[in-house]
Amino acid sequence: MSDSKAYAREIFGSRVLPPPRLTRLVNRLRALLGSLHRRTAPPPLRVVESLLLGLGDNRILGLLVSLEIPDQLTRPMTVDALAETTGTDPDALDRVLRYATVRGFLARDGQGRYRANGVTQTLRQDQINSWRPWVEFATSGYFWDSWQHVDAALRPEGESGTQAATGATFFDYVHTVAPETGAVFDAAMTAGGRLNGIAVAKGLKWRGVQRVCDVGGGQGAALESLLRLHPELEGVLFDLPTVVARALPIVTTGALAPRCRIESGDFFVAVPPNCDRYLLLAVIHDWDDARAGQILRSVREALRPGAQAIVVENVLSDRPRDDFATMSDLLMLVLATGRERTAAEYAALFDAADLDLTQTNSLATGATAFVLARR
Repeated sequence: MSDSKAYAREIFGSRVLPPPRLTRLVNRLRALLGSLHRRTAPPPLRVVESLLLGLGDNRILGLLVSLEIPDQLTRPMTVDALAETTGTDPDALDRVLRYATVRGFLARDGQGRYRANGVTQTLRQDQINSWRPWVEFATSGYFWDSWQHVDAALRPEGESGTQAATGATFFDYVHTVAPETGAVFDAAMTAGGRLNGIAVAKGLKWRGVQRVCDVGGGQGAALESLLRLHPELEGVLFDLPTVVARALPIVTTGALAPRCRIESGDFFVAVPPNCDRYLLLAVIHDWDDARAGQILRSVREALRPGAQAIVVENVLSDRPRDDFATMSDLLMLVLATGRERTAAEYAALFDAADLDLTQTNSLATGATAFVLARR
């Protein structure tokens, strides 16, 4: 197996990158099965399940991570052995792990021992792209407080749940007010960035592209994936000064540094010039239409003849659907001032920024890549 294929396998958590058509089919099947599961329960039970399962899943995942159980399950272990290493009561821990097994977070063998499954493995700290930071982010105190204050987003002034809970906008809070939370958020975005980078690297054609700029690229995780899988490319990582100051060593001083330039600035004002492609990976959904339009216009001004902008987002269906885009849209309402959008809403946003939509690509992650050119 080539180094690039091995890397993609480790990041994506699968032997192969699924074709976009299969991803769409699987997502629709999952939504259908979930709908059937809910519809077969009496309404009172649906109410209780909805109230308790989401709460239970969040807290139990947080407990598994804080007790470092995924790291310990390198082999099947009895609950007594796990209780000894975690300093917990065996009976209480068994009840927690039984719930975690039912919810698919780990497994249990015929001898009653607990063992790791795919979910458990992705939460280990020694994984190349551990999703442990996502659990730490989504089980943090300010995250829960933001959900408790989601009613603020329903008022005419439109304050986000995070702003109502902390007194600061989400990005101000994680970058300035509480930078320790920003480190966890950055790590979570790094995990998602590597995944998005592979999907873009495999899902788009790169012939004729020499230099690509990742706008709002965080610590450079997506660029890391892209440059690993396309050795002919050069990269520009662009984000706020406080963000790129924490860029991954591999793009600053490591193996990819000779092909990666780090630049800081404000994408509401301008982005670096002279690139063949500008990536905006899950950036536009963070902002309302006015601010999103500012970002797109900044990118438009940087586009030279023949250059492209690639906007990657999860697209809302025209009718309500049980999918990640619907879930993410609610999360944007709680945390920030952004939103997920339908394909028509994205088209209107691009048109208002004087950008022509030249192509639409489905990616293996289920997201959509909009290919844009300067009008």
